Amino acid sequence: MPKNRSKSPARKAVPADPLRILSIGAHPADIFDQSGGTMAHHVSRGDWVGCCVLTHGARVHDKVISDEMFHAKQVPEAKRLEALMVERADVKAEEVRRACTILGVKDVYFFGADDAVLLPNEAVVRRLASLFRELRPDLLLTHFPMEAGGVWNPHAAAGQIVLLASALAGEVDPGDSRPPHRVMQIFFWGQGAGALPHTVWDAHRPFYNDVIIDITDVADKKLACLDCLVSQGYAGAYARKRIETSDGAFGLAGGVPYGEAFISQAAQTHYYLPVSEYSRKRARMSDHERIQRYSFRITS
Repeated sequence: MPKNRSKSPARKAVPADPLRILSIGAHPADIFDQSGGTMAHHVSRGDWVGCCVLTHGARVHDKVISDEMFHAKQVPEAKRLEALMVERADVKAEEVRRACTILGVKDVYFFGADDAVLLPNEAVVRRLASLFRELRPDLLLTHFPMEAGGVWNPHAAAGQIVLLASALAGEVDPGDSRPPHRVMQIFFWGQGAGALPHTVWDAHRPFYNDVIIDITDVADKKLACLDCLVSQGYAGAYARKRIETSDGAFGLAGGVPYGEAFISQAAQTHYYLPVSEYSRKRARMSDHERIQRYSFRITS
């Protein structure tokens, strides 16, 4: 380990009552891009971690569908194109499974919705609510429902679907014999990081990232996950650029080399004022000590 690499606090013993965490993404890459490091930490601690991908993702950044066909004189006729999208969806699903193996995640659920227009419709909300009653997760990790202003955007739509489904899961539903289930907390994936506001939808941001997870010790593992996403174009240079600009910026805000940020859905109650060990240590560092701590960079 390099001298200036930030060392994470000693990991706590496996809790007597392990958490159940479900990460839900609109597209195949989202669960790793936004919470791969956090999932790695919780798997390592002994918590149950599962993933759910709402769309097949064949239209998004796909090497064949969205790259090669972008420059084609004509796209295939409908039936051939639909068959090709099924093939590409299978490729993406296999990449997701491979990346999950790196994290130690064994349970992955594919909804296979078309990512042409992802909307919070009743069918997908009921299906996801049923999955919540089945898996009974304590924590949900997903997209911020007001991303890009909340005006149609597949990430924002996914966050809205999760909100609706979590509410419905807490009630009985005809046709589902499972009892209601209520999650403890929803952590929405952080906003901003290395991305500057650059559209009209970015003009109004009445929120901030209130939780930052230090993923420095597992950044290389997250990078390996992104390298699995070949069909998405993430593997290689882009994955490294992504981690430096996004996770690097989140980390800088939290006082560590690499971080993942979250926005808590609701305030949490404590007996004492919550002050993390990171905050204690950071307050006792000089400017140069902080800079040295931030400066570690993965080179793999």
